[in-house]
Order: sequence, then C-alpha cells, then structure tokens
Amino acid sequence: MFVDEATITVKAGDGGHGIISFENQLGQRHGRPDGGNGGKGGNVYLRADRSVNTLLRFDKKNTFRADSGEKGGTQDKTGKSAEDLYIEVPVGTMIFNGETDEKLADLNEQGQEILIASGGSGGRGNRAFSSSKNTAPRIRELGEKGEERYLRLELRMLADVGIVGFPNVGKSSLISKISAQNPKIGNYHFTTMDPHPGVVAVDEWNEFVAVDIPGIIEGAHKGKGLGDQFLKHLTRTRVLIHMVDISGIEGRDPLEDWKVFRNELREYDSSLEETPEIVAGNKIDLVDPEEVDGQKKRFDEEGLELYPISAATGEGIDKLVKETYELLQHQDERVGEEREKAARGDHKVYRFEGESGFRVLQKEDKYVVEGREIEKLAQKLDFSTEDAPDYFHRRLEKQGVISKLKEKGARDGSIIEIGGMEFELVL
Repeated sequence: MFVDEATITVKAGDGGHGIISFENQLGQRHGRPDGGNGGKGGNVYLRADRSVNTLLRFDKKNTFRADSGEKGGTQDKTGKSAEDLYIEVPVGTMIFNGETDEKLADLNEQGQEILIASGGSGGRGNRAFSSSKNTAPRIRELGEKGEERYLRLELRMLADVGIVGFPNVGKSSLISKISAQNPKIGNYHFTTMDPHPGVVAVDEWNEFVAVDIPGIIEGAHKGKGLGDQFLKHLTRTRVLIHMVDISGIEGRDPLEDWKVFRNELREYDSSLEETPEIVAGNKIDLVDPEEVDGQKKRFDEEGLELYPISAATGEGIDKLVKETYELLQHQDERVGEEREKAARGDHKVYRFEGESGFRVLQKEDKYVVEGREIEKLAQKLDFSTEDAPDYFHRRLEKQGVISKLKEKGARDGSIIEIGGMEFELVL
C-alpha cells in the first residue's frame, strides 16, 4: 500500500536535572559545592532516505520520543547528553505544522534533514550558583523540557514527467513500455490503483524519470474518485504527457477529454496550466489511419499537436520519448531549482525562540509575565530547594521585572504568573 499522508507527534528529550552536592572535607560542615549540571536532551530530526518509499510505517507508530539527558553528578560531573533521534522519511516528503498547517520543510534530496524539535538544556547544579556572597548554595535547576511537535507529513513523488489522463487510456502500459529496459525504480502501491514510476532511457547517455498518475476523473479537484490525492504529485513534475484514447472504444471523445482534464488541473492548481505538455493519442493500432488523421486535425484546430502512439505495439513511442526529452531540455527546471536551494541548506531550524525581553499583562486577578528567558528560568528552578526563592527574586529585580510589575499596579501579595507557575509577590 502506498501511503502519502500521515500525522505524527515528536517529543525531544528533556534536559537532565542539576544536583546539590558538597565535597566531604574534614573539620568542615560543608565543603566546596560540587553539584554538576544535567546533560542535554536529544533533538529530533527528520531525514530523507530514498530506501523508504511510503509513509506506511507511521500508521503503526506515530509517536516518537528522544531520550532525556542524565542528571548531573558529584565532583562537578556533567550528566551525559542523550543521543539525537533521526526519523527516516521518503525523499519528497513535505512537513507541515499539524495544528496551523504551516509548511515547515520540503525534504526533496537524499540525506537532507531538518531539526524539528530541540532537546531541553540540562539544569545547573549548585556549583554553578556559588559566589562570594553564597559559598554554600542550596539551589539547583531542573532540566528544561524538550520541545513537542504535532506534524503532518505529505509525500509528493519527484519526477521529471507526469503521465496523465482519464482511466483506461493506457498510462500504465506506456510507462511499462518506455521504462521496461531500465527498471530502476520500484512500484509505489496506492490503495486501489498503482502509479508506476520508471527511468526512461532516451539514449546511451540521457534519461528522465516518468510516473503515471492514476485516479483522475472529472471532479477530481473536488476529491471525487481520490483524484485530489494524486493531483498534488503533478506539482513536482516539469512536463506532462497527456494521454487520450483516440480509438473511441470506450465511447469517449479524446478532444473533450483533454478539455475536461485541463479544467481539472486549472481548478486544482492554476500553476499547473503553465506546465508544458505533450498530447499523446493512444491506441492507434485499433483504428484506421484515416481516423488518426482526423483526430490530429481536430487537435490542430485547437492549436495542439497530437502525437499518435500505440502503447501496445510500440508504434510512435520513440518519437514521443525524444520530443518529451527535448521539451525537458528547454523548459525552466522548477523542481531542479527547488532541489538546488535545498542542497544549499536554505531551510530553517524550526523552533520557537520567543522574545529576548519580557512584557507584563494584567489578566483578571493576577499579573502575567511573558518572556522566553524569564519563563525558562521559572520552569527550571527547583523551588523546593532552600535558596531558590531568593535567587529568583533577585533575578527578577535585576532584569526590571519587579519595577515593571509595580508600574502595572502590582502590590505586595499580588499573584504573579510566570511560565505557567504562580507566585505571591513579596515587596
């Protein structure tokens, strides 16, 4: 089964906790603080791998967690950082934010990877809080929580040429005929229909990748007949071979079929109208030459050149392949430009950085302080330790949070929320 969409949840590893520890020294109640920092949690990456053909694996497992960092040790030992987690996806996988549907990345090169969730930093041990004013600090930080992401994955096949047309016009027969001597790509199996990608050898030195796109019927752009699930693959192609049946044995009009299909492309994605196409009239082995000439004339009156072929006998196939390759050579390589951009590394690391400062908001009966660094500090400090409250208050004063709270009307005893935690303000 070919699965071209999936949703997954990824969770980066939490940072390890810092610890409180003191050296054992004779004659002293407490020796030098030597509590080490926690290790970093593992990141989560998505990586394109051509050995993976579908997203089927995510039907069975759709939650992935990286390991957490280890806690710090005595004698200033930092806890071991966790290994990063790599999730392999097919080449051609697009990654979207599962909640907002924002496109995050397009992994269309072998080995291309993206950091999708960052592991939490390790918490500091009490050694890091030692100062001339506090030589025996009883304070530590907890490890930072790793990021969690809900993602939608969408696989779009990468091909130079898309072979399109209504059912039973001979698309699969054509791809089998033109790529039979060079079967470098395995089949991708859809639920009820099989698109067959293959490498087409033009001559001894040149080749291109073609794929037939099944499931396209009138109304496909609205989802009829699963067509909208397959039309999206055409956005990756550079040239279309549009096949029509000129034999009439199915009772269809080839020119009308062409017009209807063009409308489906336009309604689904207007940019597809700009994709160059070659119209191939199949099944000429079933009709008289006069009928073939008549159909060519009809298409010519529409400003289109019809290439008569027989996918069954091979007649006209060589000319079709060569004309397709020539069109590829002269058309702007949109997909090639995308691949080059990806290879240069022009993709972001997707993580929320937040603001470097902070702001204070009054909400109902409390004051909410927002700011990445302030919230991070509140979440990491272990307030069950003796020195944590005083340390936190000093940091708030130093960064101007206390004065800003006063400006907003906060008083002694006011409830302050920072990083999802509530505190009582002491002035």
